[in-house]
Amino acid sequence: MEQKKSIRSKWQSKLADMQSAPHWGKAAEKLRGLERYRNAATIFATPHDSLHQARINCLADGKNLLIPGPSIRDGFFLLAARSIPFKDIPLAATYKGLEKHGQLLKGDSMSKLSVGLLLADSLAVDCTGGRIGDGNGFFDLCCALLQELDGLEHNADILTFIQEEQISREMLPQDKWDVKLTGAVTPQQIHHFEPSDQKPKLFWDKLPKDRIKRIDPLWKLFQKRAG
Repeated sequence: MEQKKSIRSKWQSKLADMQSAPHWGKAAEKLRGLERYRNAATIFATPHDSLHQARINCLADGKNLLIPGPSIRDGFFLLAARSIPFKDIPLAATYKGLEKHGQLLKGDSMSKLSVGLLLADSLAVDCTGGRIGDGNGFFDLCCALLQELDGLEHNADILTFIQEEQISREMLPQDKWDVKLTGAVTPQQIHHFEPSDQKPKLFWDKLPKDRIKRIDPLWKLFQKRAG
Protein backbone atom coordinates (compact mmCIF):
# COMPACT_ATOMS: atom_id res chain seq x y z
CA MET A 1 0.00 0.00 0.00
CA GLU A 2 2.79 2.43 0.91
CA GLN A 3 4.65 1.56 -2.31
CA LYS A 4 1.57 2.35 -4.36
CA LYS A 5 1.05 5.60 -2.47
CA SER A 6 4.64 6.64 -3.14
CA ILE A 7 4.41 5.83 -6.85
CA ARG A 8 1.11 7.73 -7.12
CA SER A 9 2.74 10.76 -5.52
CA LYS A 10 5.62 10.54 -8.01
CA TRP A 11 3.27 10.48 -10.99
CA GLN A 12 1.19 13.33 -9.59
CA SER A 13 4.34 15.44 -9.37
CA LYS A 14 5.42 14.44 -12.85
CA LEU A 15 2.03 15.32 -14.28
CA ALA A 16 2.09 18.72 -12.56
CA ASP A 17 5.49 19.44 -14.13
CA MET A 18 4.32 18.80 -17.70
CA GLN A 19 4.31 22.11 -19.54
CA SER A 20 2.19 21.58 -22.65
CA ALA A 21 -1.58 21.17 -22.47
CA PRO A 22 -2.68 17.76 -23.77
CA HIS A 23 -4.74 17.69 -26.98
CA TRP A 24 -7.58 15.53 -25.72
CA GLY A 25 -9.60 16.35 -28.81
CA LYS A 26 -7.04 14.47 -30.90
CA ALA A 27 -7.29 11.48 -28.59
CA ALA A 28 -11.08 11.57 -28.87
CA GLU A 29 -10.83 11.49 -32.67
CA LYS A 30 -8.49 8.50 -32.52
CA LEU A 31 -11.04 6.73 -30.34
CA ARG A 32 -13.65 7.35 -33.02
CA GLY A 33 -11.55 5.34 -35.46
CA LEU A 34 -11.75 2.16 -33.38
CA GLU A 35 -14.18 -0.52 -34.53
CA ARG A 36 -15.06 -1.18 -30.90
CA TYR A 37 -16.17 2.43 -30.53
CA ARG A 38 -18.14 2.44 -33.77
CA ASN A 39 -20.00 -0.75 -32.79
CA ALA A 40 -20.72 0.28 -29.19
CA ALA A 41 -24.32 1.24 -28.45
CA THR A 42 -23.61 2.18 -24.81
CA ILE A 43 -20.34 3.62 -23.50
CA PHE A 44 -19.32 4.25 -19.89
CA ALA A 45 -17.05 7.22 -19.15
CA THR A 46 -15.71 8.84 -16.00
CA PRO A 47 -16.45 12.57 -15.59
CA HIS A 48 -12.79 13.64 -15.86
CA ASP A 49 -11.91 16.67 -18.02
CA SER A 50 -9.64 14.58 -20.25
CA LEU A 51 -12.70 12.66 -21.45
CA HIS A 52 -15.01 15.62 -22.01
CA GLN A 53 -14.63 15.69 -25.79
CA ALA A 54 -14.96 11.91 -25.95
CA ARG A 55 -18.23 12.13 -23.99
CA ILE A 56 -19.47 14.84 -26.35
CA ASN A 57 -18.56 12.67 -29.34
CA CYS A 58 -20.44 9.69 -27.88
CA LEU A 59 -23.65 11.69 -27.69
CA ALA A 60 -23.10 13.39 -31.04
CA ASP A 61 -22.51 9.96 -32.61
CA GLY A 62 -25.85 8.67 -31.33
CA LYS A 63 -24.59 6.47 -28.50
CA ASN A 64 -25.96 5.97 -25.02
CA LEU A 65 -23.59 7.44 -22.46
CA LEU A 66 -23.34 6.11 -18.90
CA ILE A 67 -21.71 8.37 -16.30
CA PRO A 68 -21.36 7.76 -12.55
CA GLY A 69 -22.86 10.44 -10.34
CA PRO A 70 -20.66 12.37 -7.87
CA SER A 71 -18.80 9.82 -5.70
CA ILE A 72 -21.20 7.21 -7.17
CA ARG A 73 -23.40 8.28 -4.25
CA ASP A 74 -26.70 7.86 -6.11
CA GLY A 75 -25.39 5.47 -8.74
CA PHE A 76 -25.23 5.89 -12.51
CA PHE A 77 -26.89 8.29 -14.92
CA LEU A 78 -27.81 7.34 -18.47
CA LEU A 79 -27.77 9.95 -21.22
CA ALA A 80 -29.93 8.28 -23.83
CA ALA A 81 -28.89 8.35 -27.48
CA ARG A 82 -30.47 11.14 -29.54
CA SER A 83 -32.44 12.45 -26.57
CA ILE A 84 -30.45 15.66 -26.11
CA PRO A 85 -30.57 18.73 -28.39
CA PHE A 86 -27.21 19.14 -30.13
CA LYS A 87 -26.62 22.57 -28.57
CA ASP A 88 -27.00 21.08 -25.08
CA ILE A 89 -24.61 18.15 -25.53
CA PRO A 90 -21.43 19.86 -24.19
CA LEU A 91 -23.21 20.74 -20.94
CA ALA A 92 -25.02 17.39 -20.70
CA ALA A 93 -21.65 15.61 -20.75
CA THR A 94 -20.63 17.28 -17.46
CA TYR A 95 -21.69 16.87 -13.82
CA LYS A 96 -23.48 20.22 -14.08
CA GLY A 97 -25.82 18.98 -16.79
CA LEU A 98 -26.07 15.36 -15.73
CA GLU A 99 -29.16 15.55 -13.53
CA LYS A 100 -31.02 17.75 -16.04
CA HIS A 101 -30.36 15.65 -19.12
CA GLY A 102 -29.64 12.20 -17.67
CA GLN A 103 -31.77 9.48 -16.11
CA LEU A 104 -30.72 8.02 -12.77
CA LEU A 105 -30.91 4.26 -13.18
CA LYS A 106 -32.76 2.36 -10.49
CA GLY A 107 -33.51 -1.26 -9.63
CA ASP A 108 -32.78 -3.75 -12.37
CA SER A 109 -32.25 -1.05 -15.02
CA MET A 110 -28.51 -1.77 -15.05
CA SER A 111 -29.06 -5.36 -16.18
CA LYS A 112 -30.78 -4.05 -19.30
CA LEU A 113 -27.58 -2.30 -20.37
CA SER A 114 -24.84 -3.84 -22.44
CA VAL A 115 -21.73 -1.75 -21.88
CA GLY A 116 -18.97 -2.92 -24.20
CA LEU A 117 -16.58 0.03 -23.87
CA LEU A 118 -15.43 1.84 -20.74
CA LEU A 119 -13.34 5.02 -20.71
CA ALA A 120 -11.24 6.07 -17.72
CA ASP A 121 -8.75 8.71 -16.71
CA SER A 122 -5.40 7.65 -15.18
CA LEU A 123 -2.25 8.99 -13.57
CA ALA A 124 -0.11 6.30 -15.19
CA VAL A 125 -0.32 2.95 -16.98
CA ASP A 126 2.19 0.22 -17.77
CA CYS A 127 2.57 -2.02 -20.82
CA THR A 128 0.48 -4.81 -19.26
CA GLY A 129 -2.55 -2.58 -18.71
CA GLY A 130 -1.79 -1.95 -15.05
CA ARG A 131 -3.19 1.41 -13.95
CA ILE A 132 -2.63 3.97 -11.22
CA GLY A 133 -5.64 6.19 -10.57
CA ASP A 134 -6.43 8.90 -8.06
CA GLY A 135 -6.23 6.54 -5.09
CA ASN A 136 -9.94 6.54 -4.23
CA GLY A 137 -10.74 3.39 -6.18
CA PHE A 138 -13.50 5.28 -8.00
CA PHE A 139 -13.14 3.65 -11.43
CA ASP A 140 -12.44 0.16 -10.11
CA LEU A 141 -15.54 0.32 -7.92
CA CYS A 142 -17.65 1.54 -10.87
CA CYS A 143 -16.49 -1.43 -12.95
CA ALA A 144 -17.16 -3.88 -10.13
CA LEU A 145 -20.65 -2.47 -9.60
CA LEU A 146 -21.44 -2.70 -13.32
CA GLN A 147 -20.24 -6.29 -13.34
CA GLU A 148 -22.25 -7.18 -10.23
CA LEU A 149 -25.38 -5.53 -11.68
CA ASP A 150 -24.99 -7.39 -15.01
CA GLY A 151 -24.41 -4.21 -16.98
CA LEU A 152 -21.16 -5.24 -18.69
CA GLU A 153 -20.64 -7.19 -21.88
CA HIS A 154 -18.60 -10.38 -21.49
CA ASN A 155 -15.50 -9.00 -23.24
CA ALA A 156 -15.80 -5.29 -22.56
CA ASP A 157 -12.87 -3.10 -23.60
CA ILE A 158 -11.45 -0.75 -20.97
CA LEU A 159 -9.47 2.22 -22.31
CA THR A 160 -7.85 5.22 -20.71
CA PHE A 161 -6.94 8.65 -22.05
CA ILE A 162 -3.38 9.62 -21.11
CA GLN A 163 -0.31 11.38 -22.49
CA GLU A 164 2.63 9.42 -23.85
CA GLU A 165 4.68 10.59 -20.86
CA GLN A 166 2.25 8.82 -18.53
CA ILE A 167 3.18 5.36 -19.82
CA SER A 168 5.48 3.74 -17.28
CA ARG A 169 8.44 1.60 -18.36
CA GLU A 170 8.20 -0.20 -15.03
CA MET A 171 5.36 -2.41 -13.85
CA LEU A 172 2.98 -0.53 -11.57
CA PRO A 173 1.91 -2.15 -8.27
CA GLN A 174 -1.61 -3.53 -8.39
CA ASP A 175 -4.14 -4.64 -5.79
CA LYS A 176 -6.44 -7.60 -6.41
CA TRP A 177 -9.42 -5.29 -7.04
CA ASP A 178 -7.59 -3.12 -9.61
CA VAL A 179 -9.10 -3.33 -13.09
CA LYS A 180 -6.72 -4.04 -15.98
CA LEU A 181 -6.91 -1.88 -19.09
CA THR A 182 -7.11 -3.26 -22.62
CA GLY A 183 -5.70 -0.10 -24.15
CA ALA A 184 -4.58 3.51 -23.79
CA VAL A 185 -5.41 6.39 -26.11
CA THR A 186 -3.00 9.30 -26.40
CA PRO A 187 -3.19 12.30 -28.74
CA GLN A 188 -0.49 10.57 -30.83
CA GLN A 189 -1.55 6.91 -30.98
CA ILE A 190 -3.44 3.98 -29.47
CA HIS A 191 -1.63 1.41 -27.33
CA HIS A 192 -3.16 -2.06 -27.06
CA PHE A 193 -2.62 -4.34 -24.05
CA GLU A 194 -3.28 -8.04 -23.61
CA PRO A 195 -6.83 -8.51 -22.26
CA SER A 196 -7.03 -9.89 -18.72
CA ASP A 197 -9.10 -12.95 -17.80
CA GLN A 198 -9.88 -11.37 -14.45
CA LYS A 199 -13.31 -9.74 -14.28
CA PRO A 200 -14.09 -6.72 -12.08
CA LYS A 201 -15.23 -7.88 -8.66
CA LEU A 202 -16.48 -6.45 -5.39
CA PHE A 203 -14.22 -7.38 -2.48
CA TRP A 204 -16.63 -6.79 0.38
CA ASP A 205 -14.05 -7.46 3.07
CA LYS A 206 -11.96 -4.55 1.78
CA LEU A 207 -14.82 -2.04 1.61
CA PRO A 208 -15.34 0.08 4.76
CA LYS A 209 -18.92 -0.12 6.04
CA ASP A 210 -19.31 3.65 6.05
CA ARG A 211 -18.35 3.80 2.36
CA ILE A 212 -20.82 1.05 1.50
CA LYS A 213 -23.58 3.05 3.20
CA ARG A 214 -22.69 6.21 1.27
CA ILE A 215 -23.13 4.55 -2.15
CA ASP A 216 -26.78 3.70 -2.76
CA PRO A 217 -26.39 0.80 -5.27
CA LEU A 218 -23.58 -0.68 -3.19
CA TRP A 219 -25.65 -0.47 -0.01
CA LYS A 220 -28.59 -2.19 -1.69
CA LEU A 221 -26.34 -5.00 -2.90
CA PHE A 222 -24.90 -5.35 0.60
CA GLN A 223 -28.37 -5.61 2.13
CA LYS A 224 -29.43 -8.16 -0.48
CA ARG A 225 -26.26 -10.16 0.17
CA ALA A 226 -26.89 -10.11 3.92
CA GLY A 227 -30.37 -11.52 3.32
